[in-house]
Amino acid sequence: MIRLNNISLTFGSKAIVDNVSLHIRRNDRIGLIGPNGAGKSTLFKLIGRFIEPDGGDLVCSKDANTGYLPQEGFVFRKKTVFEETSSAFEDILHLKHQIDTIHTQLEDPVIRGEDHQMLLDNYAHLQHQLEVVNSAKIEAETGKVLKGMGFKESDFTRDIGTFSGGWQMRVALSRLLLQEPNVLLLDEPTNHLDIDSILWLEEYLRGFKGGLIIISHDRAFLDRNVTKIWELEKGKIHEYYGNYSLYEIEKKNRMELQTARYVNQQKKIKEVERFIERFRAKNTKASQVQSRILMLEKMEKEELPENTIEQIKFRFPPSKQSGISVLGVKDVSHKYDGGSIFQGICLSLERGEKVALVGQNGSGKSTLLRIIAGIEQPYAGTIRMGYNVSFDYFAQEHAEKLNTQNTVLQEIETVAPLSMIPHIRHILGAFLFSGDDIFKSVNVLSGGEKSRLSLAKMLLKPTNFLIMDEPTNHIDIATKKILKDALLDYAGSLLIVSHDRDFLDGLVTKVYELRNQKILTHLGSMRDFLEKKVSDLLGETAEGRATEVLHRKSEETNSQKQQYLLKKEQNARRRKLAKDVQTIEEKIAFLETQKKEIDRIFSDPSLYDDKAKSVEVNKQYKAITQELSALYNRWEEMHVELESVSE
Repeated sequence: MIRLNNISLTFGSKAIVDNVSLHIRRNDRIGLIGPNGAGKSTLFKLIGRFIEPDGGDLVCSKDANTGYLPQEGFVFRKKTVFEETSSAFEDILHLKHQIDTIHTQLEDPVIRGEDHQMLLDNYAHLQHQLEVVNSAKIEAETGKVLKGMGFKESDFTRDIGTFSGGWQMRVALSRLLLQEPNVLLLDEPTNHLDIDSILWLEEYLRGFKGGLIIISHDRAFLDRNVTKIWELEKGKIHEYYGNYSLYEIEKKNRMELQTARYVNQQKKIKEVERFIERFRAKNTKASQVQSRILMLEKMEKEELPENTIEQIKFRFPPSKQSGISVLGVKDVSHKYDGGSIFQGICLSLERGEKVALVGQNGSGKSTLLRIIAGIEQPYAGTIRMGYNVSFDYFAQEHAEKLNTQNTVLQEIETVAPLSMIPHIRHILGAFLFSGDDIFKSVNVLSGGEKSRLSLAKMLLKPTNFLIMDEPTNHIDIATKKILKDALLDYAGSLLIVSHDRDFLDGLVTKVYELRNQKILTHLGSMRDFLEKKVSDLLGETAEGRATEVLHRKSEETNSQKQQYLLKKEQNARRRKLAKDVQTIEEKIAFLETQKKEIDRIFSDPSLYDDKAKSVEVNKQYKAITQELSALYNRWEEMHVELESVSE
């Protein structure tokens, strides 16, 4: 649908893309990856035609319709959440407005005769158009997507300006999904989503019929949603087939081949150079020497693959050992502005335990961490730290407490123990501060850079209990791996809030879920928790789909008893659906008969001599038409469901 032909784009002296040719096909599912600052978001703007290339052509098919979700910078008019989201159906809403206008005009006694008939004809034509585009879906589809994004029905009528930037992003994403573009560009769509909403979005994207390109640092999200990787690096894009995990394997293989080619070429170059040096002074070998010199000049030099930050490893500085009991939270409740956030929370951590705290956005996870860290006082209940516990707390707002007069290097040196001084530059490199970046003043850093610096500082302090609130929000996949490896080796205890499933999987051995103001305890890994979560979200009959969403290969039990019970359930469901379809068909037939009768009445000129009767007949016609539209939509949905059960 979209082709990039020899595209070039530069910002200042930096090449974003340099003579790149690519093809985005219908139903392509692509993950766009690369180092921070490589220009991924800029490339999105180019594909979406928000900016023009410096060279080359961007060719789009006639039916190409691009939808773009940026990371930030959302602009909304003063509307409610529902109004803004449903504006995706602009054409349908415009039709409805025209119909309402004509309906008002038809009630005007001044308009009679031919003018009245013309309005009726126009009304019928627009009503037919409305039926064709399925107007009944606006409320249902908008509500479905907003609920999937985590909004409650009570939020639908709230002014969008009262929500945080993260929730406004959800509105923008909801509107974009409802617009149904055939090329979808999503720039970090999971940044402000909780696990429930991410799982819902993945299920939604599985049914998306179009091209999809995703920028994301969420490895699990990429693995589940893409079948091709574009790696943007130094102005070039390298294409890999498969998801992110397959990309890593293929990338490693390519690097090994590149290293082997480099080693072999260097060996050959040295042999040639030795020949040249040995026979340079001999006239009998002059032509052979010159040919070899020319060969070296024309040789296309192989390069060693660049060292990646994945090779960097570090350990937390050693700390004193805590007692067996690290944390005890008993009957903790909290309120904001008189409203309850959570009630009677009880949880505990023992030495060496690594525990995740998860829950929907707004459920109070960050508040609970602040209370545990002593930054806020609970409304009721007690927090008890164990013997010899030395803790540190990381949250995004801690970035504002950095000394803005320091450079990046000076700031991290303020907390680094002597044993870690030789490793400071490697650690800064792991958190994306390389080269001259370490001499930048803190006051010129972006919000994301400040968060990464705060995290790097925290990891240099000797502690035996870490409390971390969304530590992976502003770091890339390679840096997450370094952090995760360090936390796996960490001898202390960990309580972490995160929605990054891949990061938590294999790291934590217990999950506390904050839901409906209470704590639910899930023993086991993050993968175990997610399997249950997906099963709950999709329903018991969606077990097969749940395992597919998680991409976990597991053996299915195919006993005769299970097959019999499943068949029995399907037959019962099929019989009920068939009966419901028949009932709807009978009602449609009845209403169609009524509609034909009203059409006959409309053709009688005497109708328009009686204004009250004319208005009443119009109202009846509109009500029947709307009910028919809803019934046809329901009939179509039930037929699809009946076919799926019959398969």
